[in-house]
Amino acid sequence: MGREMKQKEPFSAKSVVMFILGLLMLFPFIMMVVISFRASGDAYKPIFAAVSPTLKNYRTVLGNENFFRWYANTIFTVLVTIVLRLTVTIPASYAFSRMSFRGKSLIWALLIATLMIPGETTMVPRYLYFKQIHLLDSAWVIILPEVSEVFYLMLLTEFFSSVPEDFSEAARIDGAGDVRILTSVFIPLSGPSIATAVLFSFINIWNNFLDPYLFINSIQKQLITPALKFFQERGGANIPMQLAGASMAIIPVIVLFVMTQKYFVAGVSSSGIKG
Repeated sequence: MGREMKQKEPFSAKSVVMFILGLLMLFPFIMMVVISFRASGDAYKPIFAAVSPTLKNYRTVLGNENFFRWYANTIFTVLVTIVLRLTVTIPASYAFSRMSFRGKSLIWALLIATLMIPGETTMVPRYLYFKQIHLLDSAWVIILPEVSEVFYLMLLTEFFSSVPEDFSEAARIDGAGDVRILTSVFIPLSGPSIATAVLFSFINIWNNFLDPYLFINSIQKQLITPALKFFQERGGANIPMQLAGASMAIIPVIVLFVMTQKYFVAGVSSSGIKG
């Protein structure tokens, strides 16, 4: 009886700690939303200060002639990148997890080594290279480098490696080749991991500030995150207006996370991603 009562306790020390940590993580988001409803002069007042809210910032953001164009540019960039990334990464992950070929270990080591190089150190060479091949000031300057991101190759390779060999052997007995095994066995089984890759890809590309800021010059072609800097006044940045734009920009990320939350948790658990 005592054990049953202990299991039915609604709260525990661990639950309280997790609840407090959750509030701390949500607090910056709450501050962003609250300040976005303030006038520019009230931006630095305490969050619980008695301030008259205003919708002016949101009207200005939504009334900007380029705002929905930035949204469309970002959605196009994200969707095309995810499709191309999965098209490249899924077969490559299957090859590294299930196939043997000459130089496999060396190629894998070189790919992993690229993760050790900070992206900021390659900004200048990348800019010069993109300029030579005429990719600057276009969405493709963001899309193409993102297609072969090694992290997602590692993610799916780890999952494919965990699939029992019996599935592959049964398919080969039925006369299936590698392409059919991949499409009929591995891809149907890897839904959670693919959903995790899609969610991570969406968040990383949607929130990418530095690359589009450096490589895209036209205001009309800019992506949503770096474009928020255009909401400024003569005296400097209008913080509440920029936070209003940020609040609008984060909506697709929240919606996607809510829709894929159960797949995301399952994918993280099955793929061995650690915090």
